[in-house]
Amino acid sequence: MKAAYRFLCLSFLLGKALSSWGQDTLLLFHPTAYNIQVVQNLVEEGLLSLEGYHVLGVYHPGEVYDYTQAEAYLQLQQTAPFSLRAIQAELGPENLFGSNPATQQFRQLFEGSQGALFMGGPDIPPVVYNEPVHLLTSVTDPFRHFVELSYLFHLLGGSQDAEWKPYLEDKRNYLISGICLGMQSMNVATGGTLIQDIPTELYGIWNAEEVLALPADQMHRNYNDMLNRGCEDPTSYHFHRVKLEKRDLLTRGIGYRSKIAPLVLSSHHQAIEKLGSGWQVAATSMDEKIIEAIAHTEYDHAFGVQFHPEKPGLFDPSIRHPQSCNSTINFQEAIENTESYTFHSAYWKQVGAILQKNRIR
Repeated sequence: MKAAYRFLCLSFLLGKALSSWGQDTLLLFHPTAYNIQVVQNLVEEGLLSLEGYHVLGVYHPGEVYDYTQAEAYLQLQQTAPFSLRAIQAELGPENLFGSNPATQQFRQLFEGSQGALFMGGPDIPPVVYNEPVHLLTSVTDPFRHFVELSYLFHLLGGSQDAEWKPYLEDKRNYLISGICLGMQSMNVATGGTLIQDIPTELYGIWNAEEVLALPADQMHRNYNDMLNRGCEDPTSYHFHRVKLEKRDLLTRGIGYRSKIAPLVLSSHHQAIEKLGSGWQVAATSMDEKIIEAIAHTEYDHAFGVQFHPEKPGLFDPSIRHPQSCNSTINFQEAIENTESYTFHSAYWKQVGAILQKNRIR
């Protein structure tokens, strides 16, 4: 009886959150003040259409980030359609991929929303994909990964439990979009694995100077930030080209031809190794060593990218970042008036179009 009562209370509170503002709901995982601002910027720039949507930020209270900062930010944004929801459940490597203490909450979140965004972030604990820890893997926020991986498994299923019925079987148009870590999480949640360090594992390189000497298309972050030269830390972001596969979401969905190799903004040292269940490659690095985008073979609106199409500087000419001790870069200037800029804006317009089609209210 007590368990049933707690579930009814939870249902009421979660239902109240999901029905806030009388709008459809988009879930935003790891809803830090920065990530909320990123979504707001995309909307304000006219890139992402969230008309009619409430954005519900979802997190685990065990995460490292202090969510009182996000709450304080939202209090200053009284008219913004955002709110926060903590997943109160014991989660760990042993119970992520199957029914667990968060399952009922996950089901309610799914039934009350039309999509979910998964943002960039730190390294996933290798224990969850059954590998030892590389010396350059840095696990700093395990509970963030636990809640995101488990929700993604509930949505998509995976090789960890072939009998699991994915939630998306009940709502096949549901949007799942992952950026950088978000794409890696989508892969691991479905049974995939990761390259834990690109320079050492793929190129046999163990120092920053050698990485910086590589061709630009083989660099996946700017390693100048590792060379302490007594100046302001350079940005870790770096532009390189990607090769788009034919007949995938990035070409078919936003109208791009496969021969176009757009510049994308990248900052990561890990990447997909073995694909999880249900994924196909949608883009690769120019040397085809790194998977740069994935799309699901069963669910047309589930896709992820390894790069960062959301970075505010891509759409704001006023933001400059140190590139080295002697230079700065404005991300928009680097790609403005090119197919690469059109590619980034088209990506978000496609996300918004999917969400608008999914509206039910």
